[in-house]
Amino acid sequence: MAKVILGCMGAFYIVLGGGIALVFYLADGMSIGVIIPLIFVIIGIGMLIGITIPSIKKSAIKRNGTKYSGKIYGYVNNTSFMLNGAYTLNTKVHYFDNKGIEREAILPTSFARGSNQYPIGMTIDIYEYQGKYGYDPKSVRNQILPREEELMDNKPIDMNSVQTLAVTCPNCSASFHAAIGYANNCPYCGSAINPK
Repeated sequence: MAKVILGCMGAFYIVLGGGIALVFYLADGMSIGVIIPLIFVIIGIGMLIGITIPSIKKSAIKRNGTKYSGKIYGYVNNTSFMLNGAYTLNTKVHYFDNKGIEREAILPTSFARGSNQYPIGMTIDIYEYQGKYGYDPKSVRNQILPREEELMDNKPIDMNSVQTLAVTCPNCSASFHAAIGYANNCPYCGSAINPK
């Protein structure tokens, strides 16, 4: 919804600023009256670029990534922004990779608390590409997967059997070690990270 609002605002700024600049240009030629409305055109173009780049990145993950079917396991706070005074929620998914090893990913769903868009226990199609995850929101379904009970059990991670990797938090730029193949939280700001 935020993308639709930004897109409409960006288009409105471009049309309004461009129209006013054209009227001033036809009436007075190139003057300060033309330059000020052009600032609105630039702001509108910036808004459209701001919603287009993330959409291109998401489509690249789905187009080039490896598809897995996983189980919605739980939720984590998305600490990058708040909605109505509360953090939005990202979705935690457990899945088996191509080698049959159980993995965990945090999907950037960012839905409002209590909306039940992604019920726990449902199956969802996810895509992994270069350590980034995407998902198909239309793929949420009630399907039983092979070895589903392993994906949904609440066993602790055996830290002796996992490899760690030095990562940088995309939210606060802090560096720390994280377990590969499992979702980790930044110890400084709490953001969820998917090290690969």
